[in-house]
Amino acid sequence: MKKCITSFVTAILLLMTTSCSRDFLETYSSQGVDEGTIFMNTENASGALEGVFKLMYLRGSSQNYMGYETMLVMSDLMGEDLLFGKSTTLFLQSYNWSVHRNITSAMMNYCYKYHYNIIANVNTILENIDDADGSQSDKDHIKGQAYVVRAAHYFNLVRMWGKRYNPGENNEQLGVPLVIDPETSETPQPRATVEEVYQVINEDLDKAIELLEGFPVRTNKIHPNQSVANGLKSRVLLTQGKWSEAAQYAKAARTGEYQLSQTIFTETPSRFCNQSNSEWMWGTKRIAAEDEGFSSLQVFFGNTDAITSRNGPKCIYNVLYHKIDNTDKRKGMFAATKAIAMSDAFVRPQPSTDVPAYYNNKYLVPDHNSPQVDCPYMRIAEMFLNEAEGYARAGSHAQAQQALYDLIITRDPAYVKSVKTGNDLIEEILLHRRIELWGEGFRYFDLKRLNLPCIRNEAAILPDGKEETSNHSASIAQFLEIPVGDKRWEYLFSDDELNNNPNIVQNEL
Repeated sequence: MKKCITSFVTAILLLMTTSCSRDFLETYSSQGVDEGTIFMNTENASGALEGVFKLMYLRGSSQNYMGYETMLVMSDLMGEDLLFGKSTTLFLQSYNWSVHRNITSAMMNYCYKYHYNIIANVNTILENIDDADGSQSDKDHIKGQAYVVRAAHYFNLVRMWGKRYNPGENNEQLGVPLVIDPETSETPQPRATVEEVYQVINEDLDKAIELLEGFPVRTNKIHPNQSVANGLKSRVLLTQGKWSEAAQYAKAARTGEYQLSQTIFTETPSRFCNQSNSEWMWGTKRIAAEDEGFSSLQVFFGNTDAITSRNGPKCIYNVLYHKIDNTDKRKGMFAATKAIAMSDAFVRPQPSTDVPAYYNNKYLVPDHNSPQVDCPYMRIAEMFLNEAEGYARAGSHAQAQQALYDLIITRDPAYVKSVKTGNDLIEEILLHRRIELWGEGFRYFDLKRLNLPCIRNEAAILPDGKEETSNHSASIAQFLEIPVGDKRWEYLFSDDELNNNPNIVQNEL
């Protein structure tokens, strides 16, 4: 790591009190503020943590530099289930699998620095919080949240830049540099092994789960609580192939304040844009006064009046669409034909906007001209799916069938509890995972953890048994198949990082 990527807490605090600066890649030393003042007491330290949360969704110097949401958008665009209905500019290079393989890309440099900037701030908080004035309870609450944030960002980093985690193996393949305290950021760090990175992630989450025990219901779900820590732990354990444990943590995560909603996929005029939804466990809460312009996940996947929405409408893969039962409420978010997509039944960026068949209406915003809305990072529905998959792979079929049923019956009133076992049950769970979490940032990560190819050129099977060619356009996608084991599953380190860290070993070019 470069020495300048150390701590940005003061810059964060300044961002909380002024909106004149958009450059959050400044070191605190350049601000001339004493770090001891920031951590004089837990109230100030809590303010620094609020700054970290703000950096997770604050817009950078470009419309598609939007913190954590950038990684969610990129993940789904690199899968097969979400596609551009027409050509566009922003994020097109994620869809065609080129931007993450370009060492001179400013976008890749941003993605890498974003994660380590967040980690650096969290490290500074963790380094100083114990000496702050305040109750132990307040310190524990701050530390617990900070550990969740650090774990989430290392989890992203190792899955993007590191080799795939191979369950049951030593996993000595290269991951990413570990910077876990302010001191290690002073010296360029080599890449740790994938196993070493996962060890830190799990240690952070174990600490968070313990520290966040008993804290009350939040007023803002950007603050991770114990349920979020358990939920993130279940994601990590699924990736590591620790099936029973993943299921148990997922089940623990969905207890408490969360409830499955019968209307989450049918709500209008707003849908998937408000963290008050009973299913949301973790997510942003934007303030209208802090409007950052057209820069949010909903801008790129939704129906906002942004050029990227009008010129690049996002659609569901027709293969996946025709696997959704007609009685499933989730199917209604997508238009089966162009005529339906252009009808009053669907909301478009503008009434005249031309959109194709399979256009989506998952993300509906109340104001097309000010789409600064909340973004989900984690929902309880995922926990049912994690639990079901974990139990199914562990051979606990009855528990897997029940967890899947408890979720899907709220989506499809005609659903009958599965009696499948083994691989058939796993395939059913994975299908519902694709449907349920469409457009929420999971697909690239899921394909990589499951060691599956990305195939975009299958034929869809229509209700009458006829076949329909893939609605992925080869001229836009460029790559219609990315095989398992292809070097393109790993992000390349930017030339900026290579120039400043002689200890970095580049991924295969």
